[in-house]
Amino acid sequence: MKKLSSFLHQKINEGTCHKSNGVPSPLWGGLGRGFAEGETSIKTIPNAIIKLSTILSLFLALTACTVGPDYQTPDTTAPTDWVSDQGNQLSPKAETDQQWWKNFNDPILTKLVTQADENNFDLKIAEARIAQARANVSASEFQLLPTGDVGASAERQANRLAFPSGAGPSFAQLLHKPFNTFQTGFDANWELDLFGGNRRAEESAEAQFQASEANRDDVRVSLMAEVARTYTVIRATQLQLAIANATVASAQKTRDIAEERYNAGQSARLDVTQAEAAWEQTQKQIPALRDQIAQNTLALDVLLGEQPGAAQKIVGDNGALPATDKKLVLTAPAQIIDQRPDIRVAERKLAAATAQQGVATAKFYPDISLSGFFGVLNTSATNLISPANESWSLGGNLMVPILNYGTLSANLDATNAQQQEALATYRKTVLGALSDIERALNAYNEQQKATQSAANETDHDKRAVTTAQERYESGLTSRLDVLQAERVLYEAQNNLIEARAMTTEDLIALYKSLGGGWQKN
Repeated sequence: MKKLSSFLHQKINEGTCHKSNGVPSPLWGGLGRGFAEGETSIKTIPNAIIKLSTILSLFLALTACTVGPDYQTPDTTAPTDWVSDQGNQLSPKAETDQQWWKNFNDPILTKLVTQADENNFDLKIAEARIAQARANVSASEFQLLPTGDVGASAERQANRLAFPSGAGPSFAQLLHKPFNTFQTGFDANWELDLFGGNRRAEESAEAQFQASEANRDDVRVSLMAEVARTYTVIRATQLQLAIANATVASAQKTRDIAEERYNAGQSARLDVTQAEAAWEQTQKQIPALRDQIAQNTLALDVLLGEQPGAAQKIVGDNGALPATDKKLVLTAPAQIIDQRPDIRVAERKLAAATAQQGVATAKFYPDISLSGFFGVLNTSATNLISPANESWSLGGNLMVPILNYGTLSANLDATNAQQQEALATYRKTVLGALSDIERALNAYNEQQKATQSAANETDHDKRAVTTAQERYESGLTSRLDVLQAERVLYEAQNNLIEARAMTTEDLIALYKSLGGGWQKN
């Protein structure tokens, strides 16, 4: 007996399923030759034990067979460095800053991001989809196990059959007489999954579950970036509103002086008209800026998952524009492929599609299931539950696809095409991610230069206002010249705010493209 067990164990370890062009070949022949060639002591073992051991061993061998291709992560080629990089430091840990918003040292921004992470409904939807995918994984796992039910039935029937002339009338009358059947017990069924179709389905469900997790991470990356961007726009618009109010006040003074000079006969009516037009033009900007603040604040409410007005209480009416002087640390291109959630979504969907190829391939092979029943059966319900009424059955079912070969072939072709689609989507996602980073990095670098030019222009206009004020105080020029210099300065300051806000927004977009923010705080 020990030699038999050792032999069977050896056969199982040698390989339980060979694949040739996608068709598994169980080791029936190899096992038979083993019995015929070497195991002389087998003759001393009862035939029943030999048959049972052989059947169980072959069953274990077959259940280890899984048809279809085994998934392997596609090889991807990534550049060693970024084309648009201009001397930024590469991360020594090859990791993207996952809490990049803290680099702005803005407690209000940090509070907004934290609240959005807790209450945003897009994240809650993504979490619900993860729960659905997790349930699908559990359901696919249970497909590998036997199923059982407890049931009861009651039936009344009669049979009218034609008997040969030799059959007695009493027997015919007995069959013709209606009778009852009462049954209750435990039914069990087990699909053996010899060729791994259910295991491939479980593999696909697991990959879809992982894809749903990565999708939740991708939602979080976009959410963090959108909260920070919206907050930046609100702060920039608030500063522009303050400058607009100052410009209106300056235009009002200019108009008043023009009217005084006109009334004194020192200027023409045209000067007053032009001053009034300049005042109106500046005045009309204020409602538009106020509306822009309100629109973005209400949008921030949705991102926070709060009722309208909640963001306004947090943000307030004024504050500094988010900015950071911390040096940007980049992640190497090769590591981006592992860190960006959208790439992980595409990769896991590719794994799921590959597993579905195995599911479709398994449909070509026989489907074998076992069934059994144990309970009680009687024609009377009064004494049904009794050991004397014991009833049981064991059976098996073999289904071999024959006439539906065309349907199965078309289904396999479809899954193969879906796998190719998923592969192309994965490669496109990788290429698009690298391109996103290059464009965001280039935009950030160029915007920094534009912001510096706007800052230099503002400095020049400040000196012009100082000079005009000194000349006015010395009696060398009029008050109108000072007001004109101030309006030019206000315009330059407004442009500088826009440039600084755009720099911050480009930096946020760069952090987003690097995959920053997908890990929960």
